[in-house]
Amino acid sequence: MQSQKKTARNCAAAAAAGLLLSAAPVFAAPSAAAPGFSVSSGTPLLAQRASTGTVVAQGGNFSLPLPDGRTLWLLNNIWAGELKTGAPAEVWGIVDGGAALAPSTAPYAQAGALAYVADENGWPLPLLSGDLGEYSQVRKFWPRAGLLADGKYYVFYSIMNNFGQGPYDYFRVGQGLAVSGAPAGPYAKVRMGTRYSLWNDVEPAFGSAALSDEDGWIYVYGRVMTGPGEYAAQLARVRPSGLTSRDKYAYYAADSSSGSWTPDIAEAADVLAGLPEEFSVSHNARLNGYLAVYSGPDGSALARLAPAPWGPWGEPFTLLACRAEEYCYGAKEQAGFSGEGGKQIFLTIEKKNAPYLYEIKFK
Repeated sequence: MQSQKKTARNCAAAAAAGLLLSAAPVFAAPSAAAPGFSVSSGTPLLAQRASTGTVVAQGGNFSLPLPDGRTLWLLNNIWAGELKTGAPAEVWGIVDGGAALAPSTAPYAQAGALAYVADENGWPLPLLSGDLGEYSQVRKFWPRAGLLADGKYYVFYSIMNNFGQGPYDYFRVGQGLAVSGAPAGPYAKVRMGTRYSLWNDVEPAFGSAALSDEDGWIYVYGRVMTGPGEYAAQLARVRPSGLTSRDKYAYYAADSSSGSWTPDIAEAADVLAGLPEEFSVSHNARLNGYLAVYSGPDGSALARLAPAPWGPWGEPFTLLACRAEEYCYGAKEQAGFSGEGGKQIFLTIEKKNAPYLYEIKFK
């Protein structure tokens, strides 16, 4: 066990050092101009103070407001270690797939207030791997979008396999869903026969973003490869009662004017091109439509607007520029923090694996 911990710490430390240094229809984009807006200075979510046995970085950062006034944060990975004044962070280990709870749903109350789901020694626990027999250095379960429906908590997740010793040597082998009666778990993985995955490795990664809409449907977006180095999002919808059954999902398959849906995933159409693994889609009353937020190729936070969850989507516009040395990634709106009917929204973006919160105010 001591040897395993030492190996994990050495790999994590090396990674940290490196870190710190289709045939689908094409839709015409609406011609509406991008809305005017202002941007706040970024607020770091992590409390980066000198400490031993603390969280020094985290990735993923999907949030879900809870009925009791708290906020659940779903995280792909948590980097734990030591912070010393005036020195680089020392990483002791990486937990793949965890969660944290904040005591408020107020956006600016999140900073420095994350309490990680952890063991008695304060070490963060993997949210989706309660059985040590199914958790290893080879297989990881990374939470994606979460939602609350019919009094239960649902978390979409990616099943990741490592092919090397580095923390970034991984590939996705499927997409699953877990459910719990409590936000911190324990979560039970939904099975389809003997498999955890509801969708396999060549099907869209459903759960990259999820939207509980006012029409009673839950819309679930998944990124899929459309060509070498090219990706798009496809769209599924399901009623809350059918979330755990793959055969209850239907897939958007036609142009936006007809809104046709099919049970055959092979007929699913691309609805939004050029998407990364993580993004968000929300309804915004102020903008009279749906807002997608995601990271562009240079790390900048981009946005697009559409009149319906399936589009057609307008041209992207930049919400927040990012310098190359900031290593930005994972931009998404945290829709639970929005206010004034969508005039005020909040997005997170990761810089060197540390999340920052930005306020956007539309004119």
